[in-house]
Amino acid sequence: MLNRMFRISRSEDYQHTYRNGLKVPGKYLIAYISANNLDQNRFGIVASKKVGNAVKRNRAKRCLRAIARESQAKLSPGHDIVIIARKSTVEAEYNRLEKDFYTVMKKAGLC
Repeated sequence: MLNRMFRISRSEDYQHTYRNGLKVPGKYLIAYISANNLDQNRFGIVASKKVGNAVKRNRAKRCLRAIARESQAKLSPGHDIVIIARKSTVEAEYNRLEKDFYTVMKKAGLC
């Protein structure tokens, strides 16, 4: 689980990131990234019903949360990052999800 200070919890923050953020698609996920005027990155993980049933959605979110937690030190600070799981996330192995995450972050200029 991500520490509370590293999570996006308010709906307004999600909406701001969707509207004003940079959208970077990947094979298994889509990331919206915007600046947040803080000293750390904050993450929001989203898995809609298109991903699958509750078991599949929770697995996808757990994997993406773990990747976000491990990547804190590797990413440049001061951003809100909303990660949206795609339908293909469920079938993907953890290593491929992690590789896709870093590819997306590199495209966004955070790595």
